[in-house]
Amino acid sequence: MKRQIATLCLILISTIILFSCKKDNTSVKARITGKWTVNKIEVSGNSNESLNGTFNYTINDYMDFKANNDDQVELGLNNQRTIGSYIISLGTEFQLVFPEGTYYCTVATLSGSQLQFTAKMDKTNVSKVFYLTR
Repeated sequence: MKRQIATLCLILISTIILFSCKKDNTSVKARITGKWTVNKIEVSGNSNESLNGTFNYTINDYMDFKANNDDQVELGLNNQRTIGSYIISLGTEFQLVFPEGTYYCTVATLSGSQLQFTAKMDKTNVSKVFYLTR
Protein backbone atom coordinates (compact mmCIF):
# COMPACT_ATOMS: atom_id res chain seq x y z
CA MET A 1 0.00 0.00 0.00
CA LYS A 2 2.82 2.43 0.88
CA ARG A 3 4.50 1.62 -2.41
CA GLN A 4 1.34 2.48 -4.39
CA ILE A 5 0.92 5.78 -2.54
CA ALA A 6 4.59 6.66 -3.12
CA THR A 7 4.25 5.82 -6.84
CA LEU A 8 1.06 7.86 -7.10
CA CYS A 9 2.73 10.85 -5.38
CA LEU A 10 5.73 10.59 -7.71
CA ILE A 11 3.48 10.57 -10.78
CA LEU A 12 1.47 13.50 -9.41
CA ILE A 13 4.59 15.59 -8.68
CA SER A 14 6.07 14.78 -12.10
CA THR A 15 2.83 15.81 -13.82
CA ILE A 16 2.65 19.08 -11.90
CA ILE A 17 6.26 19.93 -12.75
CA LEU A 18 5.79 19.02 -16.40
CA PHE A 19 2.71 21.17 -16.91
CA SER A 20 3.71 24.09 -14.68
CA CYS A 21 6.83 24.93 -16.70
CA LYS A 22 6.21 27.61 -19.28
CA LYS A 23 8.18 26.98 -22.43
CA ASP A 24 9.38 29.74 -24.74
CA ASN A 25 8.84 28.34 -28.21
CA THR A 26 10.50 31.27 -29.98
CA SER A 27 14.11 32.10 -29.21
CA VAL A 28 15.67 35.54 -29.63
CA LYS A 29 17.39 34.25 -32.77
CA ALA A 30 14.10 33.14 -34.30
CA ARG A 31 12.47 36.45 -33.44
CA ILE A 32 15.22 38.72 -34.85
CA THR A 33 15.82 36.66 -38.01
CA GLY A 34 14.79 38.52 -41.13
CA LYS A 35 15.03 41.97 -42.66
CA TRP A 36 14.44 45.07 -40.54
CA THR A 37 14.23 48.71 -41.57
CA VAL A 38 16.73 50.95 -39.74
CA ASN A 39 14.85 54.05 -38.56
CA LYS A 40 17.61 55.68 -36.55
CA ILE A 41 20.84 55.01 -34.70
CA GLU A 42 21.91 57.04 -31.66
CA VAL A 43 25.70 57.07 -31.35
CA SER A 44 27.72 58.18 -28.32
CA GLY A 45 31.20 57.75 -26.90
CA ASN A 46 33.28 58.63 -29.98
CA SER A 47 36.31 60.82 -29.30
CA ASN A 48 35.47 62.65 -32.53
CA GLU A 49 32.30 64.52 -31.50
CA SER A 50 31.08 64.81 -35.13
CA LEU A 51 30.53 61.02 -35.12
CA ASN A 52 28.17 61.23 -32.12
CA GLY A 53 24.47 62.05 -32.33
CA THR A 54 21.21 60.74 -33.74
CA PHE A 55 21.30 59.58 -37.34
CA ASN A 56 17.97 59.08 -39.14
CA TYR A 57 17.62 56.71 -42.07
CA THR A 58 15.17 56.00 -44.88
CA ILE A 59 13.05 53.00 -45.78
CA ASN A 60 15.92 51.77 -48.00
CA ASP A 61 18.27 51.34 -45.03
CA TYR A 62 18.12 47.91 -43.42
CA MET A 63 19.61 45.26 -41.18
CA ASP A 64 19.08 41.68 -42.31
CA PHE A 65 19.70 38.84 -39.84
CA LYS A 66 20.11 35.83 -42.12
CA ALA A 67 18.95 32.36 -41.13
CA ASN A 68 21.87 30.60 -42.82
CA ASN A 69 24.47 28.34 -41.19
CA ASP A 70 26.96 31.23 -40.92
CA ASP A 71 24.55 33.48 -38.97
CA GLN A 72 25.36 36.40 -41.24
CA VAL A 73 24.01 39.89 -40.72
CA GLU A 74 23.89 42.45 -43.50
CA LEU A 75 23.75 46.16 -42.69
CA GLY A 76 22.77 48.47 -45.54
CA LEU A 77 23.04 52.18 -44.69
CA ASN A 78 23.18 55.04 -47.21
CA ASN A 79 23.69 52.62 -50.14
CA GLN A 80 26.71 51.01 -48.43
CA ARG A 81 26.51 47.37 -47.45
CA THR A 82 28.48 45.72 -44.62
CA ILE A 83 28.48 41.97 -44.00
CA GLY A 84 29.14 40.54 -40.56
CA SER A 85 27.89 37.81 -38.29
CA TYR A 86 25.82 37.57 -35.14
CA ILE A 87 26.09 35.28 -32.14
CA ILE A 88 23.16 34.80 -29.79
CA SER A 89 24.08 34.64 -26.10
CA LEU A 90 21.87 33.91 -23.13
CA GLY A 91 18.67 35.82 -22.54
CA THR A 92 18.40 39.02 -24.54
CA GLU A 93 22.08 39.43 -25.37
CA PHE A 94 23.92 38.86 -28.63
CA GLN A 95 27.07 39.92 -30.44
CA LEU A 96 27.49 41.62 -33.81
CA VAL A 97 30.85 41.05 -35.47
CA PHE A 98 31.65 43.50 -38.27
CA PRO A 99 35.00 44.35 -39.91
CA GLU A 100 35.19 47.49 -37.70
CA GLY A 101 34.93 45.40 -34.51
CA THR A 102 32.72 43.40 -32.18
CA TYR A 103 29.60 44.88 -30.61
CA TYR A 104 28.05 43.44 -27.44
CA CYS A 105 24.31 43.97 -27.73
CA THR A 106 21.41 43.97 -25.28
CA VAL A 107 17.82 43.91 -26.51
CA ALA A 108 15.56 46.56 -24.98
CA THR A 109 12.44 45.94 -27.14
CA LEU A 110 11.60 42.94 -29.28
CA SER A 111 8.19 42.38 -30.85
CA GLY A 112 6.96 41.27 -34.23
CA SER A 113 7.33 44.78 -35.60
CA GLN A 114 9.97 46.49 -33.41
CA LEU A 115 13.54 45.77 -32.38
CA GLN A 116 15.56 48.14 -30.25
CA PHE A 117 18.96 47.22 -28.90
CA THR A 118 22.06 48.86 -27.49
CA ALA A 119 25.39 47.85 -29.03
CA LYS A 120 28.63 48.61 -27.17
CA MET A 121 31.83 48.27 -29.17
CA ASP A 122 34.52 46.09 -27.64
CA LYS A 123 37.46 47.94 -26.03
CA THR A 124 35.99 51.40 -26.69
CA ASN A 125 33.42 53.78 -25.21
CA VAL A 126 31.35 53.74 -28.41
CA SER A 127 27.72 52.86 -27.87
CA LYS A 128 24.97 52.69 -30.50
CA VAL A 129 21.23 52.35 -29.93
CA PHE A 130 19.53 50.82 -32.98
CA TYR A 131 15.82 51.46 -33.67
CA LEU A 132 14.47 48.95 -36.19
CA THR A 133 10.99 48.13 -37.52
CA ARG A 134 9.37 45.68 -39.97
